[in-house]
Amino acid sequence: HQPSPIACFAAPSLVSACREGAEMLSLCCRRRPTGEQPLLTPSAKAAPRAAAAEPANPVAAEGRMCPITGLAGICPMANKAPVKDGEKPPELKVLMFLLWEEGGSKVSVGVYPHSSPHWEALELPDTSTKEEIRAQYRKLSVKYHPDKNNQSEAAKERFQQIQQAYEALKDTDGQLAFPWDRHPDRQKIMPGSDLIKTLGFLGAEAAQTDPIKAQFMQQVVKEATECKVLLFEREAADGEKTTKETWADALCTDERSGANHLVKVYRRIVSFSDEALQEAAAGMEEIDD
Repeated sequence: HQPSPIACFAAPSLVSACREGAEMLSLCCRRRPTGEQPLLTPSAKAAPRAAAAEPANPVAAEGRMCPITGLAGICPMANKAPVKDGEKPPELKVLMFLLWEEGGSKVSVGVYPHSSPHWEALELPDTSTKEEIRAQYRKLSVKYHPDKNNQSEAAKERFQQIQQAYEALKDTDGQLAFPWDRHPDRQKIMPGSDLIKTLGFLGAEAAQTDPIKAQFMQQVVKEATECKVLLFEREAADGEKTTKETWADALCTDERSGANHLVKVYRRIVSFSDEALQEAAAGMEEIDD
């Protein structure tokens, strides 16, 4: 089922691109992202599953995939379907990465499903290694196996949660760690809209490499009702060269749907003194002569 590009409220250029992409790619709406995802191992190219099974109603699958970005979950750029009283809106799961490099400078921006409920289901912190996840999975699977608990409904439900959590996290090896408690002096809390206003410039060069994906990523952050932010900076001088680095990690949660994403921005800009640039320019002129 193709998501309807008409439902997109993005700029006209994005709507046009979505129409063209839908016509060209003809992809299944349950396809998972296949772009560059440096936080994940090669065997974990997909985002954690958005649901345990296909929706019974085919119409419910609409909006689960963008033919341009390949994101899984309800498209953040699409018009939101009405939500009945007492119901949560669909949970969004987005996995995207943008990278810009020039000389010694580098800017990267990544948005990753943090899967907080899965960590809770396995009773593990997000710093856990692959081995720790596997060991805990086996331990809890034995403890809550229905056969060992008289086939109780509670045990069945808990066992299913454990299975789903392991499938989502089995290839994670500490990459989704968010060391919030380790840095109380650097903690900031703000809504997603404020995060974009205050720190959005850090990923400007990476955003220019793919404006369409960048707009999707921005919308994911903008919809977050709370973002816990950690910001680190470092500057080093080496002769005529100065390197300034900035790391910004944010755990963004939308309390309305339960969606939570880890946003990681890295910025390294290498600059040279005016004297060094003038000498380099003079050297180039001599070569031209």
